[in-house]
Amino acid sequence: MKHHYADDGRILTPPSELEPQLRKAFPAFIILLGHIRFFYIADELWDGESLLTFIADDDHLADVTFQRDAFRVYIANEDFLITDESMLDTIILALKKNVPPSQTRPVEQRTVNLNDPDEYHCGYRCDMCLVNEKHRENEEPGSQKFDYMNWLCYHNCVPNISVERYTCDKNWCPGCKSKRNECGYFICPTEKGYANCAECGDYRFCDVHCNSHYPGQCNLGLTASEVTSLVIPYSIKERLDTLRDLKV
Repeated sequence: MKHHYADDGRILTPPSELEPQLRKAFPAFIILLGHIRFFYIADELWDGESLLTFIADDDHLADVTFQRDAFRVYIANEDFLITDESMLDTIILALKKNVPPSQTRPVEQRTVNLNDPDEYHCGYRCDMCLVNEKHRENEEPGSQKFDYMNWLCYHNCVPNISVERYTCDKNWCPGCKSKRNECGYFICPTEKGYANCAECGDYRFCDVHCNSHYPGQCNLGLTASEVTSLVIPYSIKERLDTLRDLKV
């Protein structure tokens, strides 16, 4: 497998490197990885070969071991062998049953306040992004923290996009409000008469959202802080799913 390394020596691996080994079990792993990242707050301990552990407050949320054409998931005293997507609902229920509330991601990060005048129609959370100008007073010059963490999360794992490690100068974003009239995420639902993409409901299949990131895409071996800062703000389809579920 191809890896790169964080400054602290952590092994970081694009999830796609596991596809030749997992084969038909790979889609199930990606879904589970994205689910854990989006719903729980945990550091990922990755040995670069066969063991991925999700841990928070010294407690194991789950251990995943990889083998040929399958992977095993250990949650509390339960052991699941996964060869396809048929067991995912059972694993998700086991996580919900065993993970304490303190390790569950706050709903405020997984949704958008639709009563906020700065509402994000598409599901992005620009306010959580490290290069948003709201962080200017507290962030390093040039948003170096964003550059480093962006490289950790996305280097070598986004198809057709090269994410390199830069040291930018004054790399600040004014937020989506400044470019709404040029943004398909705003224009599309507005022209259709919807307040946001969640109301439309076609975001998992439409051209506007076709290249959006998903939480299972980023490199294995991330910290909880890295996931919160560089994965969760851009998990737009998952956030829109949450908004729709809350309205049911």
